[in-house]
This record gives sequence, C-alpha cells and structure tokens, in this order.
Amino acid sequence: MVNTLPDFMTNPNAVLEDKDHQWRFNRIPDYKKVNEAYEAEKTTHHKEGSLEWLVSNLVKNWEKEMSYKVRVDEIRTIDASKYRFSVNGKEWHSAEEMLKIGTYNALIGDTELYKASEMDFSESHKLFKRALRTFSWEVLEVYSGPPVVAFKWAHWGTMSGNLSVKVGDDKKLEAPATNETVKVCGVTVAHVNDKFQIEQLETFYDPADMMRQMIKNGHEIVSTGGKCPFNPQ
Repeated sequence: MVNTLPDFMTNPNAVLEDKDHQWRFNRIPDYKKVNEAYEAEKTTHHKEGSLEWLVSNLVKNWEKEMSYKVRVDEIRTIDASKYRFSVNGKEWHSAEEMLKIGTYNALIGDTELYKASEMDFSESHKLFKRALRTFSWEVLEVYSGPPVVAFKWAHWGTMSGNLSVKVGDDKKLEAPATNETVKVCGVTVAHVNDKFQIEQLETFYDPADMMRQMIKNGHEIVSTGGKCPFNPQ
C-alpha cells in the first residue's frame, strides 16, 4: 500500500526535495535540528505504514510547504482550489492568506497575549525561533481515516530565549526565557481528496496556553511610555 501513496505521505521531508520550486528566503529550509529534536524527544513510535505514520508525514510536509514555499500552485500537500483553514471554529483562511500571514499567526490569532493582526510572517517566525530552541510536532492518536481524518497532536519545545511579542495598542509583552519545555496539545480534523491532498483543516486547541507557559516566570508590558506590570487573568 505504501508504494502507491504520494511521497509526502511516506517521507516527512519529501517536499524538501522540490529544488525547482520557489522557497522563502530563496533557499530550501534546514530541518536538521528540528528532526533531531523530534527523534530524541517524541513520545510516540508509529509503525511504518500505519495510519498514524502516514498522517504524521502528511502534516509535517504541509507545515514545511505552508511555512516556506511562496507560491500556492507549488504546494503539493493541498488542493489549492478548495483549501481552507480555521482554528476553534473561527474565520477561514485560504492558502494565499496563510502564506501571507504565516502559520504561527494563522494558528494563534489575536489573543490577550498575542496580536497576530499586528505581525507579519517574518516577525512571527523570528519571534518563536528566538524564543524556542526547536518546536517539534507529533501525532498522538488518529481517530478516523480518509477522507475525514481526525487526530490528536502535541507541539513542544524548550524556551531557551527571551520572548518579545506585540499585544496591541503599541505595546509589547516581554518575558525572560524559562529554559523549560513549552507544550500544547490539540485536535485537528482534516478533509483530504483521493490524492491525499488537504482540502480543509479545522484545528481545536487553546492558543493562549502556549503563551501562558512562556510567561510563567514573570513578564512586563512595554510601551513608548515605559514599563508596567501586567498579570493576565
């Protein structure tokens, strides 16, 4: 069965071989550190060919393409004519919108501790790359197979750098590195076509949970007028 599937279902790094495609920053991203951290820290060990293994590979390739490719028509893991993405039942994002705002902004949105609408792709990705040593992702359980694939996942990394994030009203939230693991879990429901390309993604999780973990050792709100304490409810 595995041999009949597209490469993005059988190899988590398949799309990194798309050398003739246009990549952000004019280069194919390097996932060596992320892959090493995932292998060392993952809690699940899915058997090759299992549904969990296939779903994991698909999502890992989707993330690479949505984060680093610049042309929708070169994203192999989606059906661009139907693709849409939402979090917690809120607004839908098209593939074009996700490429513009970035995966972090699309996943987190506007919360009390993060203002996605005030950050572009570059700002959001730099923010998390500076704060987190790596940010690994794994499938925990798969509840149903194609064409509607429901699965539980975990996303984690060590906060080894300081956090500085826009929270609106010309203010930034700043917090020191905790040097501890930040981990969030959620559930995603994916609709795929007969080519296993994603047509729709609905993700459900608490976007503020990650930010609360990152500010656990204290934080400040910085504005043009100085600094003041801030304690989220």
